[in-house]
Amino acid sequence: MDHAFVVLGYGKSPFLGHALASLAAQTLQSRIVIATSTPNDQIAQAAAAFGAPLLVNRIRDGIGADWNFALEATDARFVTLAHQDDVYFPRFLERSLSALNETGAALSFTGYQEIDDCGAPRTSRISGVKHAIEAVFLGRARIVSDIRLRAFLSFGNPLPCSSVTYDRAALKGFRFSTHFRSNLDWDAWWRLMAAGERFAHVAERLVGRRHNALTETAALTRAGVRAAEDAQMFRRAWPRPVADALHLAYRAGYQREPRRAS
Repeated sequence: MDHAFVVLGYGKSPFLGHALASLAAQTLQSRIVIATSTPNDQIAQAAAAFGAPLLVNRIRDGIGADWNFALEATDARFVTLAHQDDVYFPRFLERSLSALNETGAALSFTGYQEIDDCGAPRTSRISGVKHAIEAVFLGRARIVSDIRLRAFLSFGNPLPCSSVTYDRAALKGFRFSTHFRSNLDWDAWWRLMAAGERFAHVAERLVGRRHNALTETAALTRAGVRAAEDAQMFRRAWPRPVADALHLAYRAGYQREPRRAS
């Protein structure tokens, strides 16, 4: 199996070890590599504990450059850019590769469950909206493209970047934009859709995603970067009045704290 998990290591995350443990516990075993532009003792110790090669990007040029470095860090055909704050449920890789093999799509993605710092499920207004978008426009569809994919990507970015597995053989020349800091993934999905690529969809929620004050997403939200880039992406999909209304709705959602699921 020509696959590698490349973990996006950044700064000092208290959850990196949990992410690595979840990758090691997959039902299908794969290579685990850590790529970082911020080398430190914590990342080095985590890499050593799991026997993961540590690759350092010496060129500090933003998130897009870090993701491009990670995507090209191995010679594996299939690559999952694993986020250090998330966990991967045991059948994530098995289901992702099965979807790619069955459909011949250029990339696959799974559903996700929002989790708290202890790994317990929780919900938020934004994650609830994204789950609803997925249910309405995708259902349990295995392959997504064209009109259905456009509709799915037009009401926000419900496609979790940490759940994506890329077929690099089908995506030759693909790179993330270095002009975005928050929505580089949403921009990537939009560009791939416009190029006619097909996405394989795994409806199961196979990634546990954390949203807390420590994540880079939270920092970008506080700095107003996320809101500005959301507005830009909504205007790519809709006339300005509709785009601005959707943007305001999402901003209101960001200001509400998630609650623990019952």
